[in-house]
Amino acid sequence: MKTSRRSRPQRRRGALASRIRARGQGRSRIRARKRIRRWLQAPRRTIGGTRKTNPASLASKWAALAAQAGRELANRHPVPDGTDPHQWMNRLWNEWRQNRLWPAEAHIAAAARFVKGFGSVIGAVRDDTVLLPTAKSVAVVISVMNEEATLPFILREVGRLPVDDCIIVINGTSDTSFTIARESTNAMIVHYDEPLGHDVGRALGAKLTDAEMVVFLDGDMPVRAEQLIPFLQSIERGADVALNDIDPFLGLFAHRDSVTVMKEFLNRALGRADLAANSMTAVPHVLSRRAIRAIGPARLAVPPYAQALAIREGLKVTAPASVDVIRNNRPRKNNMGFNNEVAGLIIGDHVEALVRLTKQAGPRLHTPDRMRDRNAARGGESG
Repeated sequence: MKTSRRSRPQRRRGALASRIRARGQGRSRIRARKRIRRWLQAPRRTIGGTRKTNPASLASKWAALAAQAGRELANRHPVPDGTDPHQWMNRLWNEWRQNRLWPAEAHIAAAARFVKGFGSVIGAVRDDTVLLPTAKSVAVVISVMNEEATLPFILREVGRLPVDDCIIVINGTSDTSFTIARESTNAMIVHYDEPLGHDVGRALGAKLTDAEMVVFLDGDMPVRAEQLIPFLQSIERGADVALNDIDPFLGLFAHRDSVTVMKEFLNRALGRADLAANSMTAVPHVLSRRAIRAIGPARLAVPPYAQALAIREGLKVTAPASVDVIRNNRPRKNNMGFNNEVAGLIIGDHVEALVRLTKQAGPRLHTPDRMRDRNAARGGESG
C-alpha cells in the first residue's frame, strides 16, 4: 500500500476545513468567546487603584442595584421626625455606596435610580434630586448683583442638591433679585444696598459657613446640578481646590484676550503650567475646609492671590471638569469691549498677586536662572 505525504498547502487547507467544521458544530462557543474577547478589549479606567469597566457598563450595573437599595433602605430606615427627607436620603445613599469612587456618569445614573426607589416608598422627595458624592457637609455660596433673569434657574438647580447650607450674597442690586431669592428658597440671604465689589460675596459666604466643602457660583452663570458632581468628587478624593477647566473653550493662544493670558502666566509663574488658564476667577469651583483655613476667607475677595496662596501652601489644586461659562457669560456694559472695566479689575488682581508673591519668594519665584552667573557679575563690580 502506497502512502503519500500531503504538501504544505494541502495541510493548511485541511486545518482550515477542520476549523470550519468546528465552527459549524460549536457556534455558540465561538459567540461566547467573542463576547468575552469584546469584554476584555473594552476600554477601562483606573479609579481609586481598582480596575473598573467602562462608564456605561458601570452605570448600568450600579443603577439597577441602586433602585433596589433605595426601596429597601426607605422601608428599613424611615425618615425621622423633623429631618429633611432629602438630606436623610442623601445620608442613606452615602452609607450604601460605601465611598465607591465611580466616574461622574455612573454616580449620576445610580443616584437617580436610588432617588426613584426611595421616593416610591416615602413619596416625599423630589424626583430630580441629585445626590452628593460625599457624606461630608456641603455649602453653596451664590454671589448676586442684578441677576433676575438667571437667578431662578440657578436657585432651582441648587435646590436639587441636598446641601447643608446655601448662602446668597446680594449686593448693590437694583432689580428684583432680592425678592426672587426670598420667595424661591430657604437659603440664608445676605443683602447689601451698596455694591461690595467683585468677588467680595465669595469671601463673605465662605466666612458664614463651616461646611467641609464649599461650592462657589455666580448669579449670572447658569450651571446644572449634575455638572457640580465631578468637582465635589475631586474634593472627596483628596483635592483642596477644584477649578473649572475652561481650556477646551478658549481656542488658539493667538486669539486669547489679555485676561486669559494673565491667568495662564500666573499659573506658569507658580510652576503649574498644567493648570493652563484655569483660575478661581471662574465658576463653578469648590474649596475644601482645609483650603479655606489655609487661604483665609478674606483673601477669597482677590481670587488670583487666593489661588497663588493655595499653590504656594502646597494644597492640591485640580481642574476635574469643564463647564462652558464663557459662552453663557451675560454681556454687561462693564465686561464688553477692549480693556473693559471687569478685564482691568481681573488683570489688576493678577498683578497684585504677582507683586505679593515676589515680595515673599523673590523676583524669580521658583524659576532658576540657568543662563547667567550673577555672583560673577557682582564680583566683577566689586573688583
